[in-house]
Amino acid sequence: MRFNRFAMITFFITGTLSAALPRLAVVSIDFDEFAPDSVIIGEVIDKLAESGRFQVVELGDDSFLDTPPDSLLNSLRILASERGIDVFLAMEILYPEENDRTVFRNDSLVTYRTVSVDVLGRFYSGAGTLIGTIRNTVTREEILPYSPDRYRLAILSARELATRAIMEIFPIEVTFTASGSEVFTVPLGRDQGISKGTVMAVVASSMGIPGSISEYQHLRSRGLLQIMDVRSSQSTARLISGLLIDGGTVTAIEQSAPAILFLEYCGFMMSSEPGAGLEDDSAEWSNNVRLGIETAKWGLSFGGGVTAGGLEHSSLIGIDLQLGTRIPVSSPSLGLRLAAGGELAFHMQDVRSDLLASRATAVSMAAVADATMEYLFSGHLGFQIGVSGVLSTATDSWTVQEYSGNVRDAEPDELYYTELKQGPLGIHAGLMYFIF
Repeated sequence: MRFNRFAMITFFITGTLSAALPRLAVVSIDFDEFAPDSVIIGEVIDKLAESGRFQVVELGDDSFLDTPPDSLLNSLRILASERGIDVFLAMEILYPEENDRTVFRNDSLVTYRTVSVDVLGRFYSGAGTLIGTIRNTVTREEILPYSPDRYRLAILSARELATRAIMEIFPIEVTFTASGSEVFTVPLGRDQGISKGTVMAVVASSMGIPGSISEYQHLRSRGLLQIMDVRSSQSTARLISGLLIDGGTVTAIEQSAPAILFLEYCGFMMSSEPGAGLEDDSAEWSNNVRLGIETAKWGLSFGGGVTAGGLEHSSLIGIDLQLGTRIPVSSPSLGLRLAAGGELAFHMQDVRSDLLASRATAVSMAAVADATMEYLFSGHLGFQIGVSGVLSTATDSWTVQEYSGNVRDAEPDELYYTELKQGPLGIHAGLMYFIF
């Protein structure tokens, strides 16, 4: 994506802060078999209108520009003059690409077909100035025989392009005086396209060289805020990360949702039933490492992670997904995350027999509930600690492979553990990194 940032900011902010929203029209500049037609243009118009940032103008037959490239800008200027258009989205669909690849699968050859549809968008002002360009690709892959619906893929790609363009080319930007509190007022509201949940990056701005120590202190403001409540011309925001210095001038610009990347130690109890000739049943502590990522707004949180670890003679790899909420305790530094979800774990253990060619393997599933305290000690880096409750299925059906290639269920005297079961309690602690 390329764009003229100065032209884009000047144009869009002037438009959004005025009484009337900028008037936008979508045109097709492509005339082959896969050109944007009235249906695709209508889908894009709907997505742009939903943002509340434009007054979308439907041009009808005038949306299809049958003009050579060197005359395109002149045609746009004429349309802008006749229909009062402030900005154009000129769309083009590239010819779909298809590629086949053949792989081994279950001792046989399988051919996959990959289909990609690219949609290009160029944004022009009414005066013919290029504001920005964006390209979106939708790809699907299936086993042959596969007859892809290329037209449907073109619609999906065009809709995604419109959604990305709103954030990447026309983000909302506003300058205001900061408040040192964690909840404050932003001078933009519903009339300027702001909606509840919008995330904005904020940074100190200065009109010149600071003339005093206090003015230098104002330049320390930076962080991330989220809109919590919206009215017609102003909004209430909460600081998610960072620090705002009271009385300083700051600039906030909309951006996509932040995320948290975390690396932590996880430990939980694991009950076991030993194989023949070993010790009695016992409960052992399993040590693990978890790498995960999740959305980081105050409010709804969604994410997952990968866990690796285990016991002596046994290891596991788990994949989990969790959905929950993040509650500000003392924003932006301290928060509480409550989440629940599921985990799929792949277990492996050593075997006691020299006649086997593989380790014993098994699969378990678990429901997980989690409560985590998060503390940010810088704008990006923090620490988290929490407890988990686990309700897991028993892992008691183990599979092994003989040197002959035969795969069968393991016998108890071949295993160190005939049954393993996670839970019911666990703890975790580690580092978190705020991505924005």
